[in-house]
Amino acid sequence: MVSLIKSYIEKEYTDLPLGTIIAITSALLYFVSPIDLVPDSIPVIGYFDDAAVVAACWKLVESDVKEYLKWREDNNKVVI
Repeated sequence: MVSLIKSYIEKEYTDLPLGTIIAITSALLYFVSPIDLVPDSIPVIGYFDDAAVVAACWKLVESDVKEYLKWREDNNKVVI
């Protein structure tokens, strides 16, 4: 998902609905944010909400990510 956002920002791959960009960006920001519903300092449970947000986002955008991966493969794009 990070690669997809990077390609979108660099205008290499822009064939995405705005909702997909918003969903992925929001999920990634929540994942890296120290402010969560359940603090990450709580063992195991602290990371569960992060994983749940990313998993929910994946369900929403899976087909768009697969199309991006196919485009990347077809165009020999390598992620750095």
